[in-house]
This record gives sequence, C-alpha cells and structure tokens, in this order.
Amino acid sequence: MTGGASEAQQHAWRIESQEYARHEQRRGRRFAFTHLDPARTALVVVDMVPFFVSQNPYCRGIVPNITRLADALRAAGGTVAWVLPEVRERSAVAEEFFGPEVAETYRTSGGTGPPAGRLWQDFTV
Repeated sequence: MTGGASEAQQHAWRIESQEYARHEQRRGRRFAFTHLDPARTALVVVDMVPFFVSQNPYCRGIVPNITRLADALRAAGGTVAWVLPEVRERSAVAEEFFGPEVAETYRTSGGTGPPAGRLWQDFTV
C-alpha cells in the first residue's frame, strides 16, 4: 500500500438488527430491491482522490471492496461513476475558517487533468 504512513483499516461497521426488523415490518422483506438489473445499475464512488485516501487509513481500507464491486458490476454490464471534487476559486470564507494553507489544500484536493489521473492509483476508470 502506498501513499500513507499507516496501514489500511476497516471500520467495525454493521447495521443494527432493529433496523433490519423495522424494514422487514414496513415492507415485508429486508431489502428494498429483490433484483438488480446490471444494465440499469450504477456504483457511485465519491471523493476517492489521492489527497483523501493517502491521509485516511479507513479510505484505504475500502479500496479493495470498491475495486471488487466496480469490477463485478462492469463485468455484468453496469456503470461505475466516479465523483471528484472540482478545483474552486479561492474563498475568503474558507481561508478564514480553515486558515490559508488548509483552505488551499481542500480547494485543490481533486487535482486537475483527466479522471484516471485524479483518482487513487489502484482504481481503473
């Protein structure tokens, strides 16, 4: 793993059983969709750019899962959409709130150029 000082990590995340029960009671089943048509399905991946991923071991921890989902969905005929931050104009409000250095880091966090060069290096566009 490159780009960060600490190892990738996973959150100890789960859906509580009472949340499943609430949905089962309301709709008669656990999941909203019983079937997904891959040609009409998209995986939307948000902000997985080097700035965020390199600085956060939890972001690096989900890279393999995103890659598996993206590969499987593409193979089944679905779409993978990459949402990247845009470079914005300088903002006096952001500079006051974050300070000049951090505001500039956030302002340019999405990088420039084609999407493949702006995403974390392990992803395929």
